[in-house]
Amino acid sequence: MSDPLLDRPAFKAAVFARDNHACVICGAPADAAHHILERKLFRDGGYYLSNGASLCPDCHYEAEKTTLSVEEVRAACRIDNPALPPGFSAKAAYDKWGNEIHSDGTRSRGPLFNDPGARKILAEAGILYDGTFGFG
Repeated sequence: MSDPLLDRPAFKAAVFARDNHACVICGAPADAAHHILERKLFRDGGYYLSNGASLCPDCHYEAEKTTLSVEEVRAACRIDNPALPPGFSAKAAYDKWGNEIHSDGTRSRGPLFNDPGARKILAEAGILYDGTFGFG
């Protein structure tokens, strides 16, 4: 990891301080210290500054749905050396929930594919149909 593991309050404070308490996407007041990659993917909770972004409610929802990509959020935060969960490759693209995104737009099932929260939000986004990825 490129930066130290923080506890939850220090993570939130550091993310908001870095981003001036503004949404890194639209500039509105931020209310969420968003985990760019879901914290459940990390054995230690993923509370790394390079895995955080200040987001407003609307942009936070888009990031959770993965309609706002991990790469877009990292670029807005100017994160060049992101924290990655064990087994993840810096050369691959992933959605917030750890599903690998391929160059043709298809996704491979990641470690949280069966997580109820991940499935719910991906279904809301129209990405899951009948329990599998609905695009290709």
